[in-house]
Amino acid sequence: MKGVSALLAVCLLFVLTTPAGAKESHPTPYLTATVLSVKKNDNNTGVFTGGNPSDAPLPDPETYIYDVSVHVNCGTYVGRYESWYDYLPSVFTPNQKIQLRLTRSVMYVPVPNQKEIALSIVSKHVERGPCESSANASAKTLDRQTVAGNQN
Repeated sequence: MKGVSALLAVCLLFVLTTPAGAKESHPTPYLTATVLSVKKNDNNTGVFTGGNPSDAPLPDPETYIYDVSVHVNCGTYVGRYESWYDYLPSVFTPNQKIQLRLTRSVMYVPVPNQKEIALSIVSKHVERGPCESSANASAKTLDRQTVAGNQN
């Protein structure tokens, strides 16, 4: 009897301490992007803006760094890929369409036969203004041309 009441008390405590409005965290959806360029960085040429150059961090000769520029919707993002090996996945080829998830500071790219790769966003430029409306207008124009072509 004591065991049943203790189990009931634990279950009741669990139900009472779980927030009623708790939601599962859902990752952001994947977007289609186009790889614009890939630039291999020479990690031995760091820029140090401090006072004493001897205080500058030493470069890591065992890290390979690539800056991958992608175009997503109306924005251009540059993500930094770092690896201990001189290897860049083949999805990062210029003019290649890729899927990615964007957060505030990280791009997540699924790579076949590997887990998702995280690239830290080092710069971004988002076009303001008629970008979205022009994309929708061009899609509508294309639809009209398709319909007109089917009537001939």
